[in-house]
Amino acid sequence: MKKKKQWIEVSIASPTPYQDLLIGQLAAIGFEGFLQQDNSFSCYLPKRRWGKETKGSFDHLLRNFEREFKGHHFLWKARTIGEKNWNGKWERSIGIIEATSKIIIKPSWRKLRKQDAGKIVLHIDPKMAFGTGHHETTRLSLTLLQEYLRPGDTVLDFGCGTGILAISAVKLGARSALAIDNDLVAIENASESIARNRVSRRVTPREGDVTRLPNRSFDLIIANIDLPTITKSLKHLVQRLKNRGSIIISGLLVSDLSGFMDLISHQGIVPLEMVNENEWVAIALTKADASDVN
Repeated sequence: MKKKKQWIEVSIASPTPYQDLLIGQLAAIGFEGFLQQDNSFSCYLPKRRWGKETKGSFDHLLRNFEREFKGHHFLWKARTIGEKNWNGKWERSIGIIEATSKIIIKPSWRKLRKQDAGKIVLHIDPKMAFGTGHHETTRLSLTLLQEYLRPGDTVLDFGCGTGILAISAVKLGARSALAIDNDLVAIENASESIARNRVSRRVTPREGDVTRLPNRSFDLIIANIDLPTITKSLKHLVQRLKNRGSIIISGLLVSDLSGFMDLISHQGIVPLEMVNENEWVAIALTKADASDVN
């Protein structure tokens, strides 16, 4: 008889705004699944891989978070669980998300409701390696995207993840969108989402970083990433933005704002609007035409 696979379930107490930050780094050290709740989440790992090295990396990660976010203690507990359908449990926890007044996000296992009539539907199956995919930063990005996108725009989605913003852009009226990410798994997920939403002719996924950007300009650029990556990439992104084009930056914490404003002071872009939810912020900016500068 085949021996049933055993898993380690680690439950971590964490305020919602920090969960996706933790999940991204936990995935990097080998955790394969995540189940999020309001003030805690669980992560899963095959028991055979819960050894001294992984435990050390896990403990080091949490201690670093406690040093960075003073006043928060990320308490945790671990237990061994048998072969069970925790993936099904996770799926049942994900419903239809009303991302904006016009846009909903629907996983494949949910049916549309009467109140969804007339909405733009994004058919996205969130991948467990990326959390639920319905983070505040996504909703903030979509809010600004539907405001600043103009029909016929060309769009760059930098750090695309599941491709949700690139897909949204063409459903909102963009002529085309390039979805780029340096994570091959993200590009595989984005490709699935693009096909599921039937926008393959207008959305192109590409693996790479700023060095793989095409030598052309875009009307609108979206970057839902994090401050360190924005700091390294913003100059290159602005070079690919058309004059008077819009760039939407998300993935920023309120505490990042001062550093971000210093960063943009010599980039030739100026803020248009800022939106926030909990501790997260997204900013729309525009590239000033040289003729506009006195």
